[in-house]
Amino acid sequence: MGGRVGERAGHGLQRSSSDAVGIDPQATTVREHSMAQRAQMAQSVSFPPARRPAQAAFVVLWAALALTPAACAHPGDTAAEPTGAAGLTRLAAADATAPEGASNGGPAAKAPDASTDDAAQGPSGRALGKYLAGRAAQYDNNISAAASHFADALAADPGNPMLMRRAYYYLMADGRFDEAVGVARDAVVALAGEDFAPLLLASSAMRDGNPNDAVGWLWPIEANGLNALLQPMLLAWARLDTGDLDGALEALEPARSMASARRLVDLHGILIADISGDRARAGALLDAYLEDGPPDNARPLELIVMLLTHQGRTAEALDLVEDYLAQGPAPLMVSDLAARVRAEGADGVSDLVTTAREGYAEALYHTGLAVNQGQGSDTAIVLMQMALGVNPDFQRAALGIAETLRRMKQYEAANTVLQEIDTTDDPALDYVTRLYLAENLEQLDRIDEALARYDALAETHPDQLEPLVDKGDLLRRADRFAEAAEAYSVAIDRIDNDNGVALWPVLYRRGVSYERAGEWDKAEADFLRALDLEPDQPEILNYLGYSWLDRGENIERAVDMVKEAVRQRPNDGYIVDSLGWGYYLLGRYEEAVVELERAVELRPQDWTINDHLGDAYWRVGRRTEARFQWERALSLEPEEDTIPEIEAKLETGLEPVAEGGR
Repeated sequence: MGGRVGERAGHGLQRSSSDAVGIDPQATTVREHSMAQRAQMAQSVSFPPARRPAQAAFVVLWAALALTPAACAHPGDTAAEPTGAAGLTRLAAADATAPEGASNGGPAAKAPDASTDDAAQGPSGRALGKYLAGRAAQYDNNISAAASHFADALAADPGNPMLMRRAYYYLMADGRFDEAVGVARDAVVALAGEDFAPLLLASSAMRDGNPNDAVGWLWPIEANGLNALLQPMLLAWARLDTGDLDGALEALEPARSMASARRLVDLHGILIADISGDRARAGALLDAYLEDGPPDNARPLELIVMLLTHQGRTAEALDLVEDYLAQGPAPLMVSDLAARVRAEGADGVSDLVTTAREGYAEALYHTGLAVNQGQGSDTAIVLMQMALGVNPDFQRAALGIAETLRRMKQYEAANTVLQEIDTTDDPALDYVTRLYLAENLEQLDRIDEALARYDALAETHPDQLEPLVDKGDLLRRADRFAEAAEAYSVAIDRIDNDNGVALWPVLYRRGVSYERAGEWDKAEADFLRALDLEPDQPEILNYLGYSWLDRGENIERAVDMVKEAVRQRPNDGYIVDSLGWGYYLLGRYEEAVVELERAVELRPQDWTINDHLGDAYWRVGRRTEARFQWERALSLEPEEDTIPEIEAKLETGLEPVAEGGR
């Protein structure tokens, strides 16, 4: 839920229409804040975006990799060693059956000396202060500061195993590739069983055009945990770069045994065959892939379209994109791809992966996407930064880093990355980058800058709704309801009236804005129109139903609507509170208590719900419990203008219900 958008203005209870149905007239102006709470529902409505979030396939893949929180912890955490990208890599002694191309006596030929691994050694002196500063930055998700502090700590205490791990991990997360590689080289010499440095060194070798060294680093890594997917894919690309196509495809086989990963692994197999020039093998692998269905994620779709055009199957590629678009809202990258294929055929399709190095980076990026669906945001950033280090032109990886930083609420850092993305000749990437910049500025409370960017995007992209809807959302959260409604109106004018999937969320948002601005007739019309388009939508049912209860209108239908919303969202504390408060307004206090107690269980930190429960307790004679709930509401930092009334209730309780009130 988004933040409270402010107390409802100018919307009192309608006494004349409420008496006959038992509306409690003692629900005075403090009750108006409950409408502000209902307005929070608008923040949770799914608006069809111009970019689709990662699909379920990546979520399933992440789950199958069994990444526990410990597995995504930070390197050097004593409670969960090995950490950081735990399971990412673990250097083992080189296997006697290492493939041709693995360095004999090279980087991975020797196991590190176990006697040098002293993970219990903690920093001291000046290093301790820098280390603690790094830990503070780490827990604030400030990657750049953490990297600098851990690097400084290591400089003050060279050879410290814990500091080595933290330094190269956070240096890599901060995009300081060469510095991270330098520390990693020391780490593989100093530390036994190191879990990440070999992967970093393999990536450095691929970047520098030394695939034999990359194979040498990758071959000994145990393929378990996340490496059950990552190690085979990276090894395959490294072997391809040595000229060994058969060995590359063979390297993928262990990962194909993972049902959830098989589609992704097979995609990389097709890419490997395609890049090698073996179009016949690529075509056969492509046919086998498509027999299992089309891609369900945007990036694999783009790659499959490229591969189909390489096979001369452009019409089939276009059909695939059109079918994807027909399933619902899709990323602008996909709709832009469809437009280019329609207009230019195969010439409109970019060659996204043309070398083994680019394929290696793609594997890191795909794995980062999978990790990012769970609790591994820091690991996802490391993998995507590594992809960008291997292929500096991989702008999609940079966008992935920015998206992950947004998830971590590191908006300044995200904007730094976004401003460095080269969007030349890629209008879809340019649009998404500019939209993210505006949204991040909004999160940073740089409201005027955000509004200016939304306006500019809305002007240059008249076919896109997001800039206008985002602008409306910003204005609504700022209690600028009339301006918000105007922004939503412009968006609505751009939507095909037959496109209910896109239209109803904007109608709902505009209805909330009208209601908050005191224009009930317009609000009601929008809610009813939205409900016609999406009859069982719980947010609409809840907001409109509660509004009618609050106004003493359409009582029976209103109660039924809120009940249906609760049936669909039984664990949504705000909606359950709506039903409980509706019962309260009707004078059905015992039923109100039941629902409001459940709402408090679901949302114990919400002052409004606690206050509602206190009122209901008072009406059923549970005076001590009522005062406890009001005290609780005050402790949860309610809106300032509601504090005096809650304090008054603590002093004198509620006035008796007037005649006809129950």
